[in-house]
Amino acid sequence: MALLTVLLCFAGLVWLWIRWRKHGSKKKFKIAAEAFDGDITGDLFDVAPIGYLEIDREGVVWRVNRSECKLRGLAENELLGLHCAEFIPELDRDRYRKQIQQKMAGQTVLTPYQREHARPDGGRVTVEVHEQLLRNSYGVVIGMRMASIDVTERKHSEDAAYRNATELRALFQAFPDLFLRLDRNGAVLDAQAGQSSDSFLSAEKFAGGNLQDMLPLGVLEHVRSAQEKVRKTGAVEVVEFPIEDRLGQQTYEMRLLPLNWDEWIAIVRNITTRKSNERRLKDVAQELEQKNQELETALAAAREATRTKSRFLANMSHEIRTPINGVLGMADFLLGTQLDPEQREYAEAIQGSAGSLTSLINDILDFSSIEARTLRLERVVFSLPAAIELAASEFASEASVKGIDFASSIASSVPDAVVGDPARLRQVLANLLGNAVKFTERGHIELAAELVSQTRDESKLRFTVSDTGIGIPASDRDRLFETFTQADDSNTRKYGGTGLGLAISKQLVELLGGEIGVDSEPGAGSRFWFTSSFGNAAKAEAVVPAEAQTRIRQALTPRVKAGQSQTATGQSQTGTAQAQTAAAGARSSEAPRESAGRQSMRILLAEDNEINQRITLRLLQKLGLAADAVVNGREAVEALEKQKYDLVLMDCQMPDMDGFEATAVIRSREGKSRHQTICALTANAMAGDRERCLAAGMDDYISKPVGLEKLRDALVRWIPEVGQSVG
Repeated sequence: MALLTVLLCFAGLVWLWIRWRKHGSKKKFKIAAEAFDGDITGDLFDVAPIGYLEIDREGVVWRVNRSECKLRGLAENELLGLHCAEFIPELDRDRYRKQIQQKMAGQTVLTPYQREHARPDGGRVTVEVHEQLLRNSYGVVIGMRMASIDVTERKHSEDAAYRNATELRALFQAFPDLFLRLDRNGAVLDAQAGQSSDSFLSAEKFAGGNLQDMLPLGVLEHVRSAQEKVRKTGAVEVVEFPIEDRLGQQTYEMRLLPLNWDEWIAIVRNITTRKSNERRLKDVAQELEQKNQELETALAAAREATRTKSRFLANMSHEIRTPINGVLGMADFLLGTQLDPEQREYAEAIQGSAGSLTSLINDILDFSSIEARTLRLERVVFSLPAAIELAASEFASEASVKGIDFASSIASSVPDAVVGDPARLRQVLANLLGNAVKFTERGHIELAAELVSQTRDESKLRFTVSDTGIGIPASDRDRLFETFTQADDSNTRKYGGTGLGLAISKQLVELLGGEIGVDSEPGAGSRFWFTSSFGNAAKAEAVVPAEAQTRIRQALTPRVKAGQSQTATGQSQTGTAQAQTAAAGARSSEAPRESAGRQSMRILLAEDNEINQRITLRLLQKLGLAADAVVNGREAVEALEKQKYDLVLMDCQMPDMDGFEATAVIRSREGKSRHQTICALTANAMAGDRERCLAAGMDDYISKPVGLEKLRDALVRWIPEVGQSVG
């Protein structure tokens, strides 16, 4: 303060001396204030860039310069005559008055201080105040001069720096890391650390020291090498090193960042836990990799087991269906002869047992296909009422034998033709109707079909099979659609079966885009229902092959109107007869009706099993068709070279040359204008077998066992004259 006052006074004297030299006499100047030590001229006081304010011994302002007025945002007349305490907050005024009196009396040392002025315009300015006592020529204190320097910007910078420093300190405290500022020799220029229980990461330990005293031998060289890389590339470099302490070996990581040419920032962190976790993760990854390899091996084994299972099922299907075809065929022929009652009973028992065995095999194969997700649904146009009535007709006679009324009804809103899989629909209906007949001893059974909803693209239908049978307890209904489950599960159960029918039905219904359920009470009967979605036949017609359309239209029949029903006791059979006729094309009597058209047709049968060959030839004979038989594919190829045949019935598995090889040879020898119709006649009935036959070049597929109706239907598809000539 004293130095500033001296400088100001010296500047004033220099100015006066220059003025005096210029005008030649001191008499031309007037001093604006009383003569006293340390005073300055009036002009210099007024124009000084520092704010000046003078008060008397009472604290009243009696002199102020322009800079002070500007700092306070007040005019000179607004300051003169007021006590200086009026310019500070009211709560501090009394204390300030006492301080002024103590300073005037020389009881308090004058030291610089900062004060904030609140301006009338709302602004605030921070000033640094330097005070000086004013004395007269006798040395008596007559007042005080206050010099105010604007330090607002500096105060803002200091506040910002303080905030930054505070934030940095908080940041350092928040992280468990040690922050170092290093030079190129490893000297620690600054050290900051947060809260950490790790004694090695103490800032006091590193402050003012050198890394060579803190780090193990050899680590410092790595640090210096990393420093040079950082200086050249500007990228972060990481150095890891171990330290032994009371807890054992600890691992640390030092991250080096560039600060300037000769300084670096080093962030030191304890990574022992992280390294331990990384080792564990590596071990887990290796273990998972080993497990994955084991799973791959197991998966490969499972796939091979699945292939083996599929091959086994295919072979089982073929080997079982071949003799069953013989049993069923011969039983049919036997029943067509003159038999006494006892012989007929035996023949019918053989036929029934073989039929049951065939159904069991079909269920097992269907279940296997569904379980393996290999079952594929067909998408063909068919007559929905005809399919429903055909399914009903198959069980009406069984109900009649048991003395049970059987009725079926189809709502008028049910569409005539739809797109879907008629075989799988009939399979579900057959399962439900078969159970209804099996578990009903008296009363009635009813099949109903109704439209649930219809859009531009599809129709959703609901099918209901009701009976007055034994019913199902509530405890059994939840597991009724599980595999190998029946409601009657006792050791002395009355009703047989594998328990696969409803499980297969549930899966088929879901594949058909619907759901299935049951409502039942013990002793009061059951009501099974399911829904299914079918495509719009009109929209689908464009994508159905032309040859298939011809066959499809033959199956479409007039609608069975709502309320028109059939009963097993014979009151009305019109609907069922129509359905049977529609589904089978045209029926003939058991005795073949000869015609010139059929006599001119000839069939080639390639079948290596003698019994099945005899049965198929006999069935063709019943249909009034002549046929030649060969025992392998090679003979079939040779026969076709010698004579023209209307149709070839080709077994797939034969010695020397199988049906697939024979078909390939036949197709390779055909020209563009010639096409030999070949229909697979095989005991292979697994999912995909039909597709495999068609892919091999065959035109159709018939699975064994083959009865008269199945063979007739196939022949009608490819030789329409057969259906036209049958009455």
